[in-house]
Amino acid sequence: MGGLINDIAMDLDAEQQQGLGGWALKTAMVIEGVKQSKNGFYTPDERSAFRQALIPPVETAVWVGRCAQSNNLHGEARKLHVSNPTASNPLEDGCATTFVIGRLVLQVLSIKRKPDAMHGPLRLRMRSGPWDTKLRQVWPVEKPRVSWPPPESFSDLDDGLRDLRRRFAVGGAQE
Repeated sequence: MGGLINDIAMDLDAEQQQGLGGWALKTAMVIEGVKQSKNGFYTPDERSAFRQALIPPVETAVWVGRCAQSNNLHGEARKLHVSNPTASNPLEDGCATTFVIGRLVLQVLSIKRKPDAMHGPLRLRMRSGPWDTKLRQVWPVEKPRVSWPPPESFSDLDDGLRDLRRRFAVGGAQE
């Protein structure tokens, strides 16, 4: 992580992606856990399974990106409440945690399905944005190697980081 925080270009192999994704999820659980208990997203069982056996909650993904500025430290967990619950929408809840450490940007997304809708397509709304050029998925590992940094960077001098924090919503179709 030190190389990423300090803006050193590198390829991340599958093991490094898993390690980075695991660290990001653990940190997301901590950030989310210090919020009011009534707003808790991750269950004690999910926290315990991850702490004891590194088993992530189902429907969890982690992305990495680059921040153009170097002296940033930020963390925010946003609970994604279902705004339009419908019988056909299997999503019940979600949590997106975004944090920045130096040049490293991390985003963790975990969603929960309704108990009676554990299979089938998901309807997660994602704001449009340059996500493909600014982020690389590291969890679950989809590629044996991922290049960092991505071609474009986020900045705190424009709306890039704010838009990233607001990227996901539970409910309707994609925007």
